[in-house]
Amino acid sequence: MNREVFPGIFWIQECDDRVEFVEKFQREPPDWYAAGREVHIPQNSYLFVASRSLLFDTLSPVAGGEIVEQVRAILGERPLDYLVVSHPDVPHAGNTMKILRAWPEATLVAPRSGGTHALYHLDGAHKVGPGDTIDLDGFVVRFHEATFLDAAMSIWMSEERTRLLLPVDWLGFPHMDGECLKRVDEIESPITVSRLTEFHGRVMFWFQYVDVPKVHAEIDRLARTFASYEVAPSHGLVMREEFPRVMAMMKEVVDRVADHGRLGVL
Repeated sequence: MNREVFPGIFWIQECDDRVEFVEKFQREPPDWYAAGREVHIPQNSYLFVASRSLLFDTLSPVAGGEIVEQVRAILGERPLDYLVVSHPDVPHAGNTMKILRAWPEATLVAPRSGGTHALYHLDGAHKVGPGDTIDLDGFVVRFHEATFLDAAMSIWMSEERTRLLLPVDWLGFPHMDGECLKRVDEIESPITVSRLTEFHGRVMFWFQYVDVPKVHAEIDRLARTFASYEVAPSHGLVMREEFPRVMAMMKEVVDRVADHGRLGVL
């Protein structure tokens, strides 16, 4: 599945289908969930097509055929020029080699941080760090420190013309059937603290060890820095004007995990 969210920027989504919430987890449904609906945890990739093209992340191996098919359908006979792997984790890098076999001339791009690139076939990649850019002659992508991350070798990215931020695992959340490839302002179910906790309390359970006031201050800094950006997370839905409100909610998410430890079952 894919959707053109800006002219030349395509959102490619793989959804991990779940059965009805109460049936699977034997607990009261949360405030954002409608009874009888399937719950999906999405894996997202984003394809930028200008004079040159760039794919950010690869989906999971389950969608290996799908990601190649979707990229090929969008590009047609045009080449894939860059493949950016945000970090070596299954939903983000799981199809790296499959994509490079389909487009062997593509430049593999990986985070500069860390010293274990060779373990993940990334030793020959073009390595980028905060402040580095790639000019696609129509889009300019800029790389940022991954402030909140689940792997030491990790990078965030933005596109400067459209002002789109790709914060990888940060700001992920589940959605229900019928909400796939919809922006947050196009769905009826609310984005709540419990919905955000469902994802971050499992993936970023290390919030239980952080200095909470300092994390709150960093969330405020990111909210100011990217205040005018739309947001395209790797495990949620694309946001427009909801970003400041959701960032404020993330403080309470951090509080909950800091107080209670690992949360979330999806």
